Amino acid sequence: MRLTFLGTGSIIPTTNRFSSAILLEIGNDRLLLDCGPGTLEKLRRVGVDPNTISRLLLTHYHIDHVLDLPAMVKLRAFDRSGGPSQNPLHLRVYGPLGLNTLIRYLFEEIPQFRYISENLSCFKYIELKEVTKGLVEETSTLRIKCTPVKHYDGVAYRIDAEGKSLVYSGDTVPDENLIEFAKHADVLIHECSFPDEQLLGLHTSEKGLAEVAAKVRPRLLIPVHLYPAWEGREYELKILLTKAFNGSVIVPKDLESYEI
Repeated sequence: MRLTFLGTGSIIPTTNRFSSAILLEIGNDRLLLDCGPGTLEKLRRVGVDPNTISRLLLTHYHIDHVLDLPAMVKLRAFDRSGGPSQNPLHLRVYGPLGLNTLIRYLFEEIPQFRYISENLSCFKYIELKEVTKGLVEETSTLRIKCTPVKHYDGVAYRIDAEGKSLVYSGDTVPDENLIEFAKHADVLIHECSFPDEQLLGLHTSEKGLAEVAAKVRPRLLIPVHLYPAWEGREYELKILLTKAFNGSVIVPKDLESYEI
């Protein structure tokens, strides 16, 4: 498994971070975990053709997690030369309840976007699947499962492949359901939006994440979805989280890659 962190921050841009997106490469398979604004540009910077993404796993439908999806769908209709593609690679899009309504509305009901379904025939090369809990997909090389989390009908995903397991929380408060779902995962990628003294909304602070890590006990913990309040405090965050359990901690910046 190879992880490339395209977006490790929030909707508020900083020097090191912007909205959510993670590229997961398993052999020749490329999966995208969320697709916030800037995702296509980040893929260009790391030399990955967005048209080679086979699966897109959306955790919920807030702007900072989905905004580049319409652009990605349109781009799939074109090849690298900029001309029409004769056979666009099939894209599977997974997301919680509301996915079909959202995508159909975007590409069929909004007059200015309707050309994407009528002229570019997007529904010939994208497959939509709403998920809530349990098995999402299983092949000979990978298994994807999901579970609900406490953040606007969101879901978290667990991917098992190459003898390893990875869990991505999306946005959530510390959630016992997610903790049970992630138990003993090799890698836990979990949001840590704000320092505890500034915690807002249905999110997690460093104290909450430390409690989650102590119960899950991953081999590697990776905090993401960091708001600007964390800029310059990454080392402090890493040290605090390292004390909570026996695994390792990485606090990534955008465009960093790691072999898992």
